[in-house]
Amino acid sequence: MRSIIIFFLLFPVYLLGQNAQIDSLSNAFKKTTDSYTKAKIALQLAKLHERVDLAKAKMYAYQALNFTTNDSLKAETTNEIGRLHFFTGKLDSASIYFEKTKNTFTVLKDSNRVASVNISLGAIYLRNGDYKKTIATLTESASFFENHDDELNAAKCYSNIASAFAELENYDTAITYSEKALRIFSANNLVQYELITLPNLATQYFKKGDTIKAIGYYNKAETLAENLSNKRSLSMIYNNLGNLYLDSDSEKAKTYLEKAYVLKNELNLKSGIEVTESNLGYLYLKNKEYAKAISLLQKATHTIKGKQLAIIYTYLKDAYEGLDNTAKALEFSEKSRVLNDSLLSAEHQNIILDIQAKYESEKNEKQIIQLQSDNLEANYKRKKNRNLLFIALGILAITLFVVYILLKNAKRKRIILAQNNTIKQQEFNQVLKAKELEGIDAILTAQEEERSDIAADLHDNLGSKIATLKLYVENYDTAEDFYSYYDKLKLLINDTYGEIRAISKNKFFGARIDKGLIASTKAIANQISDTKKLTIKVINVDVNKRLENAAEIQIFRIIQELLTNSIKHANASEVIIQFSEENNILNIIVEDNGKGFDITKNTTGTGLINIEKRVEKLNGELVIDSTLNNGTTVILNIPM
Repeated sequence: MRSIIIFFLLFPVYLLGQNAQIDSLSNAFKKTTDSYTKAKIALQLAKLHERVDLAKAKMYAYQALNFTTNDSLKAETTNEIGRLHFFTGKLDSASIYFEKTKNTFTVLKDSNRVASVNISLGAIYLRNGDYKKTIATLTESASFFENHDDELNAAKCYSNIASAFAELENYDTAITYSEKALRIFSANNLVQYELITLPNLATQYFKKGDTIKAIGYYNKAETLAENLSNKRSLSMIYNNLGNLYLDSDSEKAKTYLEKAYVLKNELNLKSGIEVTESNLGYLYLKNKEYAKAISLLQKATHTIKGKQLAIIYTYLKDAYEGLDNTAKALEFSEKSRVLNDSLLSAEHQNIILDIQAKYESEKNEKQIIQLQSDNLEANYKRKKNRNLLFIALGILAITLFVVYILLKNAKRKRIILAQNNTIKQQEFNQVLKAKELEGIDAILTAQEEERSDIAADLHDNLGSKIATLKLYVENYDTAEDFYSYYDKLKLLINDTYGEIRAISKNKFFGARIDKGLIASTKAIANQISDTKKLTIKVINVDVNKRLENAAEIQIFRIIQELLTNSIKHANASEVIIQFSEENNILNIIVEDNGKGFDITKNTTGTGLINIEKRVEKLNGELVIDSTLNNGTTVILNIPM
């Protein structure tokens, strides 16, 4: 049974009347023209939407980042964006924004906020399973807060430290830290924080074996979550209560797991949903609700691996037997058998390898002694045979030399001269042939490089223009729509035709970006956005200087390829392109809200290969963060 851990990030507590506050701030945001005020309001709106609508929260956070020029406000904004990425499971992106926040507060010499950001970084380390780093980071922050009499933030550190010790199965220490945190939250009447600590403490008691205390803490957490209408926490509490009653009270377990499953789907919470599906499917199977059991168990097979997957195959076999579907029952019975055999074979193989290693070690010790003896004898025989061979060769050489002198002495000078001439001619021919081969190699290399340049330019440049042209044509179904955008279509077609002519005349394929990288990016963004199928936002945070023209061309081609992917493959409706500069590194983030992809399977396409080659040529760094149905984020770090 798996229980879900609730991680601590720093977050504000919102009271009743939140909707009225959102409406008021939204009106103020529309009316104000001051960029600093606009950024502050956008950040407040992002924080208010954090618990109700992550998509809107992210939109307001990026708007705040676009408006602000104040370092302190900018740090608060990047911190909020990091939190939103954390909540959507994009831990790499979250870590980048938290590190940016920490660096800014470090420059501002704000030690308190640096320690606060460390709580968020500690939560990421905890989610990634780096428990020792979690404990080290949060213990340091807790010590800072204790020395500054900030018991609230110290308590937040205690809660995440407790979760790390629980994952290391040190439940006594975990319970000590959790109870320490809970006392502080209760004394200050911070029910939101109590709501995070209570289910974690319940899970720790349960894993320690104290079921009664575990149920008591879960029930307290459930009551708090219902009073606060906190659906996210309720889904986790219901899931853990369902798992707790799974074997002792099927009806209670079913009730709690069904509630958890409804809330997880409503909130689109993917983390841990496969455990809920498998456990709920198991209960339906026990109640002979075979169709429901099959539906949930089939979904769970897409995520669960190892021995647990073999168990689910067995459940599916039993469910199909209950429906008298013998063929399907046999199919899943065989799948279960094959998977169990492979797991058992792997275990047996490890045991056999250990035994074999011990045997080989003993055998090798005996063989070494024998080999040393054999080598001594072999060396003696080899030296003796070598000496005999040298003597025979010496005698043969002397004999041949004498015969040669006697027979060829008269013609010696003429032969030597002819040989010298022949050697000189051969050396000349070899030099000439080597030069010819070098020339041919240089020609072939130049041809291959030219073909590669043409292919890359066709794919990256013309590909994006033709994809945009396709969007224009597909988007307008009536003649009136078509003629209203006739001039834009004509301009795009002329531009594409000019690119083809430039390539056919063997011109420089990378054509200069006279207006600069960001201006050119905004131009193509506007061009694509005019199709009405895809909205592209370009945000320049703080980039004020240009790169060399060749580097800007390479980066522009990468952005074109990423936009082409969003058009052709991602089915995205919005793309955000953000430029920022830090420590002489140009940071570019391209994020879409498309269908995403499995980065472990889709890394061999022409577009991705071209992007990787271009980034490598620029001595840059490429990070791709994507999951199915959750969009794609591409991060480029290029030296300036």
